[in-house]
Amino acid sequence: MSTTHTTSTRAARRGRARLASIPGSGPRAAARVAGAHRPGRIWILTDRRYLDQRMPRALTDWLARAGHAPRLVVADDGPVFSHISPLADPVVPSAWSGLEPGDLVVARSRHPLALALLDEAAARGAQTINPPQAVNRVRDKATCAVALARRGLPVPRTIIVQQPADLLELPDSAFPIVVKPVYGDNARGVQIVPSRDRIRDLGHSEELLLAQAYVDAEGYDVKLYIAGDHVWATRRPSPLLAPDADAVRVPVTPALRAIAEACRAEFGLRLFGVDVLESDEGLSIVDVNDFPNYTGLEEAPEAIGGVLLSAAMRDARPDVGWSLAA
Repeated sequence: MSTTHTTSTRAARRGRARLASIPGSGPRAAARVAGAHRPGRIWILTDRRYLDQRMPRALTDWLARAGHAPRLVVADDGPVFSHISPLADPVVPSAWSGLEPGDLVVARSRHPLALALLDEAAARGAQTINPPQAVNRVRDKATCAVALARRGLPVPRTIIVQQPADLLELPDSAFPIVVKPVYGDNARGVQIVPSRDRIRDLGHSEELLLAQAYVDAEGYDVKLYIAGDHVWATRRPSPLLAPDADAVRVPVTPALRAIAEACRAEFGLRLFGVDVLESDEGLSIVDVNDFPNYTGLEEAPEAIGGVLLSAAMRDARPDVGWSLAA
C-alpha cells in the first residue's frame, strides 16, 4: 500500500471519528480522499446584522480551516442588485459574479433583499440550503402555523388579525394571549396580553398580527437545533423575561426528535430551529426559523460544514476533493 493511500485512509478515519462524536449525528460524514470529485464552491449569503454573530462566522472559520473558504455575499453592503431578467446581464453588476451551476449557497439573513438573491442563485443553477420556498414558508408565521397545524403537530390556539383592536372581540376566557407580527424574528414585537383590558397597550400596527393562546411553560423555552440529521436541544429562560440568559443542553427526547423530523419533512429545511414550550398539557410549537445561531453548541460548525460539503458533492466537478464516507 502506498504512503499516499495510507495517509488518505487515516485522514478519512479521523474525519469519521470526529463527526461520529457529535450528539444526534448520523452515520455519514464528509471525508477528504484522493481521486474523488471537487464539490462546487460554497457561498454564504448574509447581512451586516449577522457579520459579528456566531453564525455565520463560526461556519466560515470552520470551512476555511477545512480548505473550503466560502465566498461571502452581504445583502445590505452597498448597492447590491438582484437580477430577475436577464439573469446574465453585462450592464448591471451581479452579486453572484462567478457563481456556477452546482455551487452551493447557504443563507443566514433576515434582510428582504436576501430572499430575492437566494431566488436568483437557485435560478442560476446553484444548490440552496435552505431552499427559497422553505425559507419563505417559515418566515411567514401565519403560513408556518397553518402548515404545522395541518400536519397534526402541536400548536397553541392561533388566529390572525389585522389590528390589535380586533382582539377586543375575543371572550375573556381566551386570555392571556401572546401577540407577534406575522413577519418578525428574535422576539421583535412579541407581547404578552394578560387580559382584554390590556389590548389598548398594543397600540396601532401596520403589520398583520398572529395571536396565540399563552402556554404556561414556567418561564422556560426549549430550542431545537437541526443540521441535516443532527438534532440538539437547549433550555433557557424565555427571552421575553430574560433576554441575556444562558441556555443549557438538555436531552433530545423521542417526542422532541419527532417534532424536529416532522418539521424537516414539512418544510424541506436542512438548517433550522424550532421553539417549543413544555407545559402540563404537553409540547407546543411556537416558532420555526431557518438557519439559527446554534448558540451553545460547540460542535455545530463542524456538523453544519459536513452537511454543506456532503450536499456540494452531489454536483461535484472532477478533481481531487471531498467524498462521502459511510
